[in-house]
Amino acid sequence: MQPELIFGKQNSAPKYFARGSQQRGLCDLIYDSLKSRLAQKQQRVRIDPNLYPIKRVLAMVLAGDVHVFCGAGRNKKRETLYSYSLHPVYQPSNVLAMHKDDPYIAHDYVALQKDQLKIGAFFGASSTTYLKTFRGIQVVDHFTQLEDGLNAVARKKIPYFYYHDLGLSYLVNRSSLPIKLMPTKFRTYSHWLLYSLEMTKIQIELLDSSLEEMINDGELDRIREPFFKY
Repeated sequence: MQPELIFGKQNSAPKYFARGSQQRGLCDLIYDSLKSRLAQKQQRVRIDPNLYPIKRVLAMVLAGDVHVFCGAGRNKKRETLYSYSLHPVYQPSNVLAMHKDDPYIAHDYVALQKDQLKIGAFFGASSTTYLKTFRGIQVVDHFTQLEDGLNAVARKKIPYFYYHDLGLSYLVNRSSLPIKLMPTKFRTYSHWLLYSLEMTKIQIELLDSSLEEMINDGELDRIREPFFKY
């Protein structure tokens, strides 16, 4: 039997919810299925119930204190520090939250550059790194809580806040703040299972085969569907 695998959780709803919550997040459900499938292959899994900021999660995976993290974007730097699942687990899109009275609509990144907009973004996120590649956009990325970014938009301290639709649609739909989502999907990309380099080749093969089973029998689609209806 292979050593125990530890799955890590981020403080980011609706990917994950805290222990004791009545709700189950997208990655909570993916973890549950993977854990069940891996148990049939004699691979033990422990899901750390604590919620951590993304920087802490990445540091834990790098150190080998956590072996698997669901819901990570890819970039060149991360690909030198971690490995990734053979298949992505879901495809989010980058969108902008804005004040409900704002009629502005940009249809692509070129428009955002042309208008030299100030845009809030989540500190340390791969989508924020991507946004910074567009010259002319003023990226304000000191936000470590999505709610703080949305509050800044509602109070007109910044006009827009940039993140993926999975997180922003969940928060905007449940918020009483005067905010809304711009209808444009600026970029659709993939989120993956992030693997620690401390994992064995056998463990990676077991995880990848379990994820592939979820894809082939339709369970992954059934899990994802409710989280991308908005």
